[in-house]
Amino acid sequence: MPPPPPPLGRFGVEVTARTLVRASDPPPGFPAVLPVSNLDLILGSFNVSLIVVYPAPARGFAAVAAAVRAALPAFLSRFFPFAGRVVADAATGIPEVACDNAGAELVLADAGVALADVDFADADRSLGTIQLPYEQGVALSLQLVRFKCGGFSMSWGTNHLLVDGHGLTALPTAWAEMLRTGGLSWEPHHDRRSLFRPRSPPRHGASLDAEFTRYAPGSLVNPLLAAALVRRNYVVGADDLDRLRAAASTASRRATRLEALSAHVWKLLAAATHGSDARCRLAWLVDGRRRLDPAKYDPNLVSSYLGNVVTYASRESPVEAITSSPLADVAAMAGAAIGEVFRQERYEELVDWMELRKAAAFKNGEKWTETVGIGTGSPAVVVSAFVPFRVDGDFGFGSPALVMPWVRPGRLGSAAMTVARSPREDGSWVVSARLWPRLADAIEADPDAVLKPATAERLGLAGRAPAAADVARHASRL
Repeated sequence: MPPPPPPLGRFGVEVTARTLVRASDPPPGFPAVLPVSNLDLILGSFNVSLIVVYPAPARGFAAVAAAVRAALPAFLSRFFPFAGRVVADAATGIPEVACDNAGAELVLADAGVALADVDFADADRSLGTIQLPYEQGVALSLQLVRFKCGGFSMSWGTNHLLVDGHGLTALPTAWAEMLRTGGLSWEPHHDRRSLFRPRSPPRHGASLDAEFTRYAPGSLVNPLLAAALVRRNYVVGADDLDRLRAAASTASRRATRLEALSAHVWKLLAAATHGSDARCRLAWLVDGRRRLDPAKYDPNLVSSYLGNVVTYASRESPVEAITSSPLADVAAMAGAAIGEVFRQERYEELVDWMELRKAAAFKNGEKWTETVGIGTGSPAVVVSAFVPFRVDGDFGFGSPALVMPWVRPGRLGSAAMTVARSPREDGSWVVSARLWPRLADAIEADPDAVLKPATAERLGLAGRAPAAADVARHASRL
């Protein structure tokens, strides 16, 4: 059999319809304005999307579009803030959600290419083209893009003030349940400030100040330098993850798959940094829901809470120590760094830190970002792990082949990797990365080839589905 033709370069997406859809049954007594939590304010207001890509459904795209139009009003009635707008309080400048049923944006578009011909290994030319820009104040931009092969993508665009990774992935899962069953087995908890109130008096350790930098031109790398980073998508196979985990474990400590992959990436970063800087860093975006005291934070409310319960962990180390240490030692370093912020007091300190600063800062139009993501100091890779979040995206038209968050990072200059589980549940992961060219070269030259280019075939979008026996064998690995 001859090899498949190479993927296309850029392709166009033409918007065919853009409408506003309002909630059909707004919840009675819902507040007109929903304040956001201090944890929401720390990450700030910026657009974030979850891109879900489906092979061609048997019933065709017209049936998909009709189902979405019909179901969206009822969905918005359950997730009412997403029918509103993110605005700034006129007096304080603090962002909040106007729950005025202004309507979610529903976008229909056509792509001039088949999914099999998309260069998914190039993230900008694939995900960056599929996800269409939308206004920052829009709380939900639901985007359906039809491909020539009959496949489609469904992008859930929202604002990070409203969701973290847990909340973002909950949207398509709840959507699928509502369309399949006509109901929802859980109720989203929208009262953001009831869970995370500042202590009296607010208090935090002095080290928190060094973790944040004002997001202002003078503190950021210049835009041309930030634009020099390249975006790539990779697949990490289940067998490679198992092999890494075995190498990263010892008789006394079993590494997690994330720690093992982090250790491997840290070694690649050290190799790329060698000769340029004596030190390098890895950082992780950590979800704290499982670490909250159930006596103080109702587990049912926490699990149904879509807002931000995340923080960063980071660790800097000499390049020589990373390159010379066994993988198990580097994995243990990663685990120790994550463990340091996996505590309830960390989140309470963050709430208090913001409480002491937000009145003056937002009135002056200021906001912060994590210092490790800026791109100054020693080279850093920031890892966002979505692997704990399983997305059930089958809303009656088959399961998706790819689920991946997407953010346009602006002038942040550090490298970043978003790690998500394959929706095929075969034990593989998909990684979307923003990299310096030198680090991208190190990944592609890696003799272990752990991070393989995410071709349409590897993603299951080239017309060849994985064998049922293989899916069953790996289904419980995560």
